[in-house]
Amino acid sequence: MTVLVAYASALGSTREIAQHIASRMEAARVGVECRSVDEVDSVSGYGAVVVGSAIHNQAWLPPALEFLVQHGPELAKRPVWAFSVGMSEGLPKLFRGRGAVLQQQRLEQTQFQAVPLRGHGLFSGVYEASQLSAPLRALFRLAGGRFGDLRDWAAIDDWTDGITAELAKPASPRPEA
Repeated sequence: MTVLVAYASALGSTREIAQHIASRMEAARVGVECRSVDEVDSVSGYGAVVVGSAIHNQAWLPPALEFLVQHGPELAKRPVWAFSVGMSEGLPKLFRGRGAVLQQQRLEQTQFQAVPLRGHGLFSGVYEASQLSAPLRALFRLAGGRFGDLRDWAAIDDWTDGITAELAKPASPRPEA
């Protein structure tokens, strides 16, 4: 079985996470292809799909959403996992945990209705001060926000290992009609 790891990335952080996921799966002897969603014409040749997107304005990037719509019927026939890359770990400490939960719930309720998911991981990415204007940057820092590479590679590895373990399980027999 070959797994497709597809991604939509705005500034590169999501692409790097997708490549890391693919490399980790490959190290576990899973056949993997890692591609931008823009480079995928069909998912029919893949046994499973992992798809991820950066989050901007509380939503996946348009190319990732288009990927779900365009390939929805084929995705529904195979195991699919999704991951989202936002900035919940950059939020002021008081809001981090609750913010992540709310963001994950919002995404699951609004973005993934067309494709049944086996799981959804929410990870923080790289959030640079230069992404904000000087006044917003100062306000964000005053409120306790953090900038930098906020990716939790151990959490990403754990999530990936869970997928790999699930793919290694023998397929359960389908009930006869």
